[in-house]
Amino acid sequence: MPVFQIDMKLKIIKGKHPLSIHIVWLVILLSILGIYRYLPPSTCIFHRVTGYPCLSCGISRAVEALFARDFIGMLYYNPLAVLFCAGLFFFSLLKLIEFIFGFTLKLSASKKVLFFVRMSLLISVVANWLFLVVTKR
Repeated sequence: MPVFQIDMKLKIIKGKHPLSIHIVWLVILLSILGIYRYLPPSTCIFHRVTGYPCLSCGISRAVEALFARDFIGMLYYNPLAVLFCAGLFFFSLLKLIEFIFGFTLKLSASKKVLFFVRMSLLISVVANWLFLVVTKR
């Protein structure tokens, strides 16, 4: 008998998604990517006031390193940005698949699994922030 069992269910709901939502999302994403390189570097208000990096400190530089295909640099600026970008990619891919095939995926999980996922996310955010504070990013 396994010690830890994951009880998750995936449900497919048939239906149509409005095309306008996906077009607006695509236009916003392409606009951000298009003008990102022309924006001046910004300063973090939290870092200025407290002297400590904020939870998301370095994510802009990490995404910039990702676009330059510098994956080691991305880890250097903010390790949590890797998870953020991977999650954003898979979410966008899932939404594209839902749009193409015309169904919705609904993921449900037990309370134990949700608690485990939430605690894992909380621990990773705290560990990332401690990494940023210790390395003085």
